[in-house]
Amino acid sequence: MTAEIPADTGNALRSALQQQQGGNPTEVRAGFWRAQMEGSQREHRDGASGLVIARAIADVVDAIVLDAHQKATEGRDGTPCALVALGGYGRQEMSPYSDVDLLFLHGSDRDRNPELISGILHPLWDLQFDIGHSSRTISDAVQIARDDIESCTAMLDGRLLVGDRDLFEKFSQRLFKKLPKKTVATLKGLRDHPDRQGRSVQLLEPNVKESPGGLRDIQLLEWALKSRAGMRIADEAWDEYLDPEDVVVLKQGRDFLWRVRHELHFAMQRKHDVLDNAVKPRIALNLNYTDRARAADGLVCQTGSAHRVGLPDRTGADRGLELSAEQFMRDYYLWVREIVQLVDLGFAHLARPRRRGRQLVLEEGIVTVDEELSLPAGVSYFEEDALRLLHIFAVAQHRRLRLGAQARRCIMQSAHLIDDDIRSSPEARDLFMRMLRRKRRAAETLRSMHDLGVLGAYLPEFESLTCLVQYDVYHTYTADEHTLVALDNLEGVAGMDERSALRRAFDQTQRCDLLILGVLLHDVGKSKREEHIRCGVEMGEELLVRMDLPEADRLFVLFLIKHHQEMVMVSQQRDLNDQKMIADFAALFASEDWLKALYLMSYADLTAVAADAWSDWHGALLWELYHKTEQQLQSGFQTLERRELSRARLDEHLHEVKGLWPPSKVMAFEQHAQKFPPRYLVTHERGEIEQHLQLVEKEERSGTQVEFARLPDRTQVLICTRDQPRMLSQICGVLAVNDINILRADVNTRDDDVVIDVFQITDVDGSPEVPEHKQQRVRDHLVRVIEGAVEIEELFSSYSAHWSRRKTGQLRREPDVQFENKVSDSYTVIDVETLDGVGVLYEITHLLAVMGLDIHMAIVNTVVDRARDAFYVVDDQGQKIANYEFLETVRERLIDTLSSDN
Repeated sequence: MTAEIPADTGNALRSALQQQQGGNPTEVRAGFWRAQMEGSQREHRDGASGLVIARAIADVVDAIVLDAHQKATEGRDGTPCALVALGGYGRQEMSPYSDVDLLFLHGSDRDRNPELISGILHPLWDLQFDIGHSSRTISDAVQIARDDIESCTAMLDGRLLVGDRDLFEKFSQRLFKKLPKKTVATLKGLRDHPDRQGRSVQLLEPNVKESPGGLRDIQLLEWALKSRAGMRIADEAWDEYLDPEDVVVLKQGRDFLWRVRHELHFAMQRKHDVLDNAVKPRIALNLNYTDRARAADGLVCQTGSAHRVGLPDRTGADRGLELSAEQFMRDYYLWVREIVQLVDLGFAHLARPRRRGRQLVLEEGIVTVDEELSLPAGVSYFEEDALRLLHIFAVAQHRRLRLGAQARRCIMQSAHLIDDDIRSSPEARDLFMRMLRRKRRAAETLRSMHDLGVLGAYLPEFESLTCLVQYDVYHTYTADEHTLVALDNLEGVAGMDERSALRRAFDQTQRCDLLILGVLLHDVGKSKREEHIRCGVEMGEELLVRMDLPEADRLFVLFLIKHHQEMVMVSQQRDLNDQKMIADFAALFASEDWLKALYLMSYADLTAVAADAWSDWHGALLWELYHKTEQQLQSGFQTLERRELSRARLDEHLHEVKGLWPPSKVMAFEQHAQKFPPRYLVTHERGEIEQHLQLVEKEERSGTQVEFARLPDRTQVLICTRDQPRMLSQICGVLAVNDINILRADVNTRDDDVVIDVFQITDVDGSPEVPEHKQQRVRDHLVRVIEGAVEIEELFSSYSAHWSRRKTGQLRREPDVQFENKVSDSYTVIDVETLDGVGVLYEITHLLAVMGLDIHMAIVNTVVDRARDAFYVVDDQGQKIANYEFLETVRERLIDTLSSDN
């Protein structure tokens, strides 16, 4: 018995082999394979169904495997054997570089034929197929299937290719008969495993096969259906567990995923199932997506596709533009969300216990069975009163009950009943706000409402974020998922240590409902693809007026939307010891409650961006800003001038050491401190200043000093030397050529040109500890550069090839340079945002030095691949820069330099 393959496919291979008689059969088969794949690629790019291409590829593999089998069995006595395709090959669902899994099935051990097996496998290996194979008797195979779920699922998809059909049928019957009764539960457990469920459906770089909502989800349901049916079944069996329209959607989603997977394999010319950022534009282009913008009349118009990374806010030529990669990924996420919901429903029906608990009536129209809510009347429950679409979630939240599969189905089918009357209804508002006032399960409830279409129906502004992709490599999630993760993180603050500042702020928050609403709405403006904060405030104001919230409540929520980025930006890019800056920042807040809310929102927002967006370091900076702003608010906005505060701090230090230190040391300490600008005494504690003084004394005896100190989440580098032109850029260059990341730079210069620079660093791989050999190399390089033994440009150039190799595959991002002359009385602040890379900080500081600017402080922050750095500078006369034409020249040169790097 032989598998049926299309005549054209089989004939093509036979014809090619006959024409090349005497030639190398491997080369002939390889040529046949390439030709068939090229044809499949053309059909795929012309829009062929994903499943049609998957089965066509399986047919080509069949032709090659059967040809190999024929050659291997010529002149051999037949023995009871069946050659079986397993897994995806068995299902006839393959992409160009899918695995080829084979089972050599024998009636008994004595029927095994190693020569036959190697005769079939060697031609396949010669073609560089990724082969998985096993040789087993029926008993062996069935036992392995019972013991190992992965082997079991592969066999559930078994398909006879050639050989003894009776043997194969006997194997199939025993396999299904011997399946453990818990197989369905085991498959559901695989799907619900914490490691898998912990991954969002809407991650930035999903695996088309393995991520939630991917092909594996559908396959798990298929295996569960086969297990329950006790036989290999076709798609039509899905109708027993899903509504017909759901089956149609599930098949369409499966076909979409197969088209994406085929394109990944064709584009990469290898097995590649991850939609990583670098490949998304190619995939989108090949699937016929193009950049598009919304025209003035509201119609969508297509634009030339640049395939580059978008900016968080789009202005100028980018205004309103949705990149092709963003459209493609939005479609991807919409499909996988549907698939997750439908597979959930399928498993809920499969896993329903035969004996259910007692049915309890909670209230009219709502019953509970086994801690699940159910609606006996079905969708008519909501058709009688659409307000019940909100009420059902309030009941589930209050009673800590799950929505059963039937209830979820009814909710999804009824969400369209929420109309403008419901959206502006005071009863609906009160129900919704009551759910937000609960500090427990509010995030879970909002997520459930979103998944079932109710949240977007009630708040269309939030619906516009559904599966909205920001192709900026900064956000790990889509816009809606980012918001829901932020809400999860906010709610998680309640479980923190009671002594933590975040927990205390959370416990003291008076209007948790308004805080949650602010987080829910903070990014709604992103759907406009313009300046998202301005758009978000406009959209939020319209929504809050529609809900008819009191004016004070509206002002609170709009404040959170308008300023949701500000606290993070200030904490990471501004001098937190600048009293004027703190006073200006404190002036934003109407009360301490507003400050607490923004502090909590900043934490929730930042932790929902990316894995490395939050660290203890970032937390410490955010807390410092919160604490100093709180003190400023409590003091009634009364501040000491920097110089007065500096003198007070010095007097305090001198008083503490009086009698403990010898007079000479006290005098040296005082003279050392007085040689720095006032900011130095405000910034550093006495112990740090004492350490700096010891370093100065060493420098006076033996020249430049470099000391490393290991801190919990970073390493600190202290550098003491004599000032010279371009000092900061030289230090940044040395750290760069040694593959060291700079988190923060604090530049301090005495009146007598002694420099004390403090750098917070990590190793290039993010490790807080810098190896000893690298520390020594940094010392050697710094001394040689400072003493003029080697030019930093020479060192930098010698490493450039090494860095250029690292940059391959990075996405292009336009740099942004802004100037701020109001934030500080003494300095002009230059904010630079660009694609991060080794040596970027050196390039910036080098250019600023060449242009005659003196850098007094550099605040460095990098998340994912985005560098956001701030430089406090003065001109060569020590003054802020008032010449804006000169600043524009600085901007142009920085952008040119960084654009060429990118």
